[in-house]
Amino acid sequence: MKILNIFLLSSLITGSVLAQNITDVVRWSATDPAGSARVMGVGSAFGAMGGDFSVININPAGIGDYRISEFVFSPSLTFNRSDAYFVGDPTQTERYKKSRIGIENIGFVIAGRRSGSTWTASNFAIGFSRIANFNENILLRGATKGSMTRMFAERANTLREDDLDDFVAYPALFTGAIFDNNNDLNYETDFDEYPETRIPKSQEIIRSGGINEFTFGWAGEYQKRLNIGVSVGVPFGSFEEDKFYDETDPANNIPAFNSLNYVERLTTSGVGVNFKLGMTYKIDNIIRLGAAIHSPSWFRFTDNYSTSMRYSFVDAQGRNQTFNYDSPDGTFRYRINGPWRAVGSLGTIYNVGEIKGFINADVEYVDYTSSYYNGAAYTNDPGEVAYTNEVNRNIQSKLSSGVNLRLGTEMAYQSLRLRAGYSWEKSPFNADDFLNNSLSLGLGIREDKFFIDMAVRITERSTGYNPYVVLDDMNNPLSVINTTRTRGVLTLGFKF
Repeated sequence: MKILNIFLLSSLITGSVLAQNITDVVRWSATDPAGSARVMGVGSAFGAMGGDFSVININPAGIGDYRISEFVFSPSLTFNRSDAYFVGDPTQTERYKKSRIGIENIGFVIAGRRSGSTWTASNFAIGFSRIANFNENILLRGATKGSMTRMFAERANTLREDDLDDFVAYPALFTGAIFDNNNDLNYETDFDEYPETRIPKSQEIIRSGGINEFTFGWAGEYQKRLNIGVSVGVPFGSFEEDKFYDETDPANNIPAFNSLNYVERLTTSGVGVNFKLGMTYKIDNIIRLGAAIHSPSWFRFTDNYSTSMRYSFVDAQGRNQTFNYDSPDGTFRYRINGPWRAVGSLGTIYNVGEIKGFINADVEYVDYTSSYYNGAAYTNDPGEVAYTNEVNRNIQSKLSSGVNLRLGTEMAYQSLRLRAGYSWEKSPFNADDFLNNSLSLGLGIREDKFFIDMAVRITERSTGYNPYVVLDDMNNPLSVINTTRTRGVLTLGFKF
């Protein structure tokens, strides 16, 4: 059942530098904010609590619990490990490790006490948070049926040379990876007579970037019970992806073929805007309730992309030939709207002797089908209008809504804090019923004027991926990528 679900999911997780698709929509819709070490240590289950800058990304009403102004700074260190293999050759699993240093947040909270008023607090917060991390390195290697040249041929079929695109089809024709011997616009490859032959292939994928959000928020406390908060965020997105694909024939099973190298490069940058509105309510200072709504992030993006290809083969005269092609640089602008989200929270404060603490549960509803892609935002090209409609139909049919659950606790003994949390996150794809689970642990020291917190989060997930897609599903090189991300965060805070 797991491989079946991954097979269905992998049909969606593919793509080319030429076109945006449902994978791009999901990338900019699924967030994973770590926040401060305190919030990360309880599994980001903090919606009914307050008094931490990171609540601005969960429920901004929690900013109203501050009684003294604060500055926080949270550097991080992330370790990524991927284990990838082709389903057609599962014995050859490739492991890739990578570590990166980053900053999870920098923030100021300005607390304003209001004596003699029913509004007992009026606080402002401003800062920066990293809400998504795209850093990932993947290596695939194995032997499966079929060749990427079939994708090139299918992209070129029915088109004359002058009508071929500069990034996939024309490079393949120029280098000899595809050809039209019959002049019927039905392109052939060196592999057509060997459909059952297993072709050694590999791909290295290097991804970097993320979403950094600048946020400004306000929250007030009414009669020490009801908090209301609002925030406005300006997310800045960046994504870089280099994909290096190779095919070889060391056993000379394909007489005319020697090697294929295909490189895809993509750089994406964008900016958006969103807002969050939340409230919390305290019942006898023991039970806390919280609710928040997150608007979509309305993004506009610019893609810059290029490809290069090298193909080596034996010609009809028995001579080895190698041809190279570097595409021009391409640029495309478009818009993506992310999903709406709603967060409900329940927390309780407890005291057991000298030990104090809280337990908090957050339930988040995300409707990925409310996302929207607009490739025709900056053009009247009928082809882009049609493709925009196709992508949005895929969003409706292949994405789903989901419920994410986060549970966390903090225990305090004098100045020492111990924390633990766990989260269950549903995949955006309706073909995938697996959850991305995360375990968090943390500790901290709290004094009157400063605090130091540390936390570690371990996240595991499994996805399907195809380096390329052809019309015959049985010849798509399905792979499975198992990823483990270990993120450590240190937060330094100063009160003033």
